[in-house]
Amino acid sequence: MRIARSLALGATAVGLVGAAVLTKTVRDVQGRAAGDVDSFLALPEDERASRPVVAVLGASIVRGRASVDFVRMLRRQHLDLAFANGGVNGRVAWEMLQDLPRVLACDPAYAIILVGTNDVQATLSEQAREMTRRGKGLPQDPSPAWFGECLRQAVESLRDAGTQVAVCSLPPLGQDLDSPANDAVREFNAVIRDVADGAGVTYLPVHERMAEVIVATGREQGPAYTGSWRPGLESLVEHFTLGRSYDDIAKRAGYLLSPDGVHLDTAGARIVANLASGFLTG
Repeated sequence: MRIARSLALGATAVGLVGAAVLTKTVRDVQGRAAGDVDSFLALPEDERASRPVVAVLGASIVRGRASVDFVRMLRRQHLDLAFANGGVNGRVAWEMLQDLPRVLACDPAYAIILVGTNDVQATLSEQAREMTRRGKGLPQDPSPAWFGECLRQAVESLRDAGTQVAVCSLPPLGQDLDSPANDAVREFNAVIRDVADGAGVTYLPVHERMAEVIVATGREQGPAYTGSWRPGLESLVEHFTLGRSYDDIAKRAGYLLSPDGVHLDTAGARIVANLASGFLTG
């Protein structure tokens, strides 16, 4: 009886520790992005107007908590510019469009958009489509066509306000470039290219550059994206609780550019930052 009671108490303790770790991880990953839109709008008006503003829009890759922060890289490279980080974890293109008035209030001279990974994930199964629509209160089912319409409206609104706009193609999901998930990514990237061309704005080939790196190293056959939440959660726990870098996590998991098959390590973030920097300087 004592052994059984000890095991039961031990299991309870492990459960409580696990719950505490998860609670801390969720709190940490939802922390504010460095230099987010709210922080920028809270600045005095003369300080906001002191340098041209770059608004960077998207989801968790832009927010830079579950991912190495490429916006921070840009901020360090371009001291003559002010950056407003508009990344929100889990965001889809429709949500970005709804939030656009706050971004326009920053009076951005430039906008860089990297959004769509969550839209892709929402279309990979009927269950994912239904869960995303219900969970986010979307007005219709996620699809490449609707994603493109939301992106087009956002791009044209920014362009018509006098903002120079660049849209990024989406990074691969996982490292197996021939997987069904990456077939879907390429379909969405074709939509992004069409939107950029139609609106006369800059297209930044993030996916293409990352694929070149993966192929050049002969690593394009894995690991594959499965849709499981486990790699992402494990990456976050290792980073925020155990203090491991996203680069170390990526290496241990067998990835070149990502700690979990979705977000970016330093090499992946640098690809985005270099392309964005070329847009800002050229």
